[in-house]
Amino acid sequence: MNAQGEAVLVKFHWLTQQGEHNLTQAEADAIQATELGHASRDLYEAIERGEYPQWELNVQIMSDDEHPELDFDPLDDTKIWPEEQFPYLPVGMMTLNRNITDHHNENEQIAFGTGVLVDGIDFSDDKMLVGRTFSYSDTQRYRVGPNYLQLPVNRPREDVQVSTNQGGGAMSYGVDNRGADPHINFEPSSVAGLQEADESYREYRPFVSGHVMKAPIERQNNYAQAGRRFREMTDAERDDLVHNLTTLLAQCDKHIQEKMVWHFSQCDASYGRRVAEGLGIADNI
Repeated sequence: MNAQGEAVLVKFHWLTQQGEHNLTQAEADAIQATELGHASRDLYEAIERGEYPQWELNVQIMSDDEHPELDFDPLDDTKIWPEEQFPYLPVGMMTLNRNITDHHNENEQIAFGTGVLVDGIDFSDDKMLVGRTFSYSDTQRYRVGPNYLQLPVNRPREDVQVSTNQGGGAMSYGVDNRGADPHINFEPSSVAGLQEADESYREYRPFVSGHVMKAPIERQNNYAQAGRRFREMTDAERDDLVHNLTTLLAQCDKHIQEKMVWHFSQCDASYGRRVAEGLGIADNI
């Protein structure tokens, strides 16, 4: 959102700069037979060697309207936005250039959450985002403590004060900024305390009309993108996928196997057929 209160929809993507490498199930089984934390160890040792991993932050931008040209709802977070229509735009680079020195303070107490925003970013009507915006912050208050935003790993940069109106309680690291009178921890107050931002801040006010109700997303098209992804895989990747699915589904009752094969078939006919053959139920489909 810009200073004029105009907004667009944005998808954020962290793109690895290390290349993409995957393990087959057999390779993963062999490694995890002796070391469950192999991925964490690999990351730790790479940083210690000075081989700092990087991820580039990219955004996709879309106007905030209905987009009838798409066969899915752009606010459905189970769908990807086509890159050819909404290209990736690089924003910055994240580099992990040191390992943590204290596991509890720098790792266990991290409190990521969609409810903590910076200027220029606001909430969309993504159903999942709406739910998580409350639940994440609620979870952090329970898991870490009501003062979790005071902790060094979670607080803003040093030149920005923490202003939550929270006083005392578990995990209190200091005293929040409360304005002229530290005894006032609520707002509004005619005595002192914090004040909301002045009216020069222009919030985004999209226009909507219609009935407000609980309803499923209308344009779902839940199988097209999954089918396209299956067809874009290499032969080896498809072989691994089918092998993994049949190995796990073999433990399920037949009616569950048949239901899953039906879903896979909606994505791609050969996808469903191969899983059915691997389960020995192709004659039943």
